[in-house]
Amino acid sequence: MCLITKSILIDEGQEDSMVNLKITDTDEITHLNHTYRAKNKSTNVLSFINDDVSKDITNNLGDIAICYEYVEKEAKDEGKNLNDHLIHMLVHGLYHILGYDHENNEGASVMEAKEINKLKELNIKNPYL
Repeated sequence: MCLITKSILIDEGQEDSMVNLKITDTDEITHLNHTYRAKNKSTNVLSFINDDVSKDITNNLGDIAICYEYVEKEAKDEGKNLNDHLIHMLVHGLYHILGYDHENNEGASVMEAKEINKLKELNIKNPYL
């Protein structure tokens, strides 16, 4: 996962930057989702952009939390390879940290294209089909 992260950071001109990744359980991701997004339910991935003044010193762009249990169930339900789906969640979270979103059709198209291209480099099929 480190090499994938580094590859995306290099692609986006952030080669000296870093992100934090935490693999969580359902209780923790639900707590995070409730606390920071006012949604009292679990989810697959959450991204938190670092807007602290320390960002200029540490080059830490933010934090990503991936719920293993949620992603495992999602992969099974959707007939996806678990490792591929975990990697997709990392890639998805990274692009959020880098400022991409899917709040509208245009943003979603750009973000999904970046995800699809990066996953293709890793021999992972398009997760949106």
